[in-house]
Amino acid sequence: MTTPQTAGRRRFGPDRIALLPVLVLFLGSLPLAASSGWLNGVVLLPVACAVWVLRARVVVAPAGLGVCNGLAMHRLPWSAVEGFSVPRRGFVRLLRSGARPLPMTALSRRDLPALRDAASELGRARPQDPPAGG
Repeated sequence: MTTPQTAGRRRFGPDRIALLPVLVLFLGSLPLAASSGWLNGVVLLPVACAVWVLRARVVVAPAGLGVCNGLAMHRLPWSAVEGFSVPRRGFVRLLRSGARPLPMTALSRRDLPALRDAASELGRARPQDPPAGG
């Protein structure tokens, strides 16, 4: 996971080097897809993986937090961010005021302290974590 910083923004997400195994998966799926017309959809799996690697990210900015889980981008002002939920299994979830928790698929558990530090560096209050397992 990389965290480049540009103009007061920090980005958390998968490294672009993750496209290398996706490319290997794509090349491996081509002979299988070519063997039968029924198996042409096999090529869609590496394409979906590539879209996720290129699009999934969490962006911390002075105006708020942006979460992209592949296709949809959710931009939230800091006033709408209540904290994070770190379940024992599954993705870290962003707790929003008045809405369902938002899974952050691009953020690993190891990156959560860096995300909280980036939020505090931008002059925002650090979102508090609820008890584990929530």
